[in-house]
Amino acid sequence: MTGSARRLHAKHRTELTYAGFARESVNEVRLTPGPGQRLWVEHAEVTVDPPAAMSAHRDAFGNDVVWFQVEEPHDRMTIEARATVVSHDPLPVVSPLEPDQKWAAIASPEYEDALAEYLVPSTYVSWGEAVADLASDLHVRRNGRVSGWVHELSGAVHGLVTYEKGVTTADTPVETVARIRRGVCQDLAHLAIALCRREGVAARYVSGWLYQPGRGEPSESHAWIEAYVPGGGWVEIDPTHPEPVDSRYIRVAVGRDYADVAPVRGTYVGDATEAMVVTVDIEEPAAVA
Repeated sequence: MTGSARRLHAKHRTELTYAGFARESVNEVRLTPGPGQRLWVEHAEVTVDPPAAMSAHRDAFGNDVVWFQVEEPHDRMTIEARATVVSHDPLPVVSPLEPDQKWAAIASPEYEDALAEYLVPSTYVSWGEAVADLASDLHVRRNGRVSGWVHELSGAVHGLVTYEKGVTTADTPVETVARIRRGVCQDLAHLAIALCRREGVAARYVSGWLYQPGRGEPSESHAWIEAYVPGGGWVEIDPTHPEPVDSRYIRVAVGRDYADVAPVRGTYVGDATEAMVVTVDIEEPAAVA
């Protein structure tokens, strides 16, 4: 790994409060950053209160998953993930293919077979009339390289869709987001994925954390996407922010959409969840040469 780098400490804290007592709580957590092309993980751990024995495994997408069960009654639960990572800027996309060869390659059986799960509709990603209408308003054409088209698409989505909290939920369909043209990072990521797949470009969802120096308040989980460029590999783009993805981004999990990467998912016996508070704190203790 080369280029600019940061050493970052991240803490992701989820506090669940129940209306009554919960018991037999079974949970799986995707909150452990995994090593990748531009990420080196020095330390990562997940703790839970009430305490519980934990087991770990890798899911079908290569994400680290922590599983635990709390059997005794409890009226609240806290799940905390801590990680120390060295994050680098992405390397430039270098491909021996000419632009027309890249566009031809995405229609090849080899490309489609290798990346099939990232080319078809998934739980939260589909494309219909509203997505088609929005695509026509973006005015992004297949001119030049696939990587250039992907970055232009990201900028166009950022310019056309307004970031606004409270107008969508975790289950809002892409068609609704395309119609109202408002939403949060999860919505913009799902929309960008739908637009890529609609054009035959494989795309997947990335969940993680974004370091924002000077923010002055706890951050939040963030979502962006990766698109696969023939001959160049996965390219990261963030339709929520116009700046290129860089060392401030800590990748935690990838999947077809949010359904594959939810940070915390579980079931329990008892009254409904009364409140869930999620905070993310990231610090940069020292620069990396």
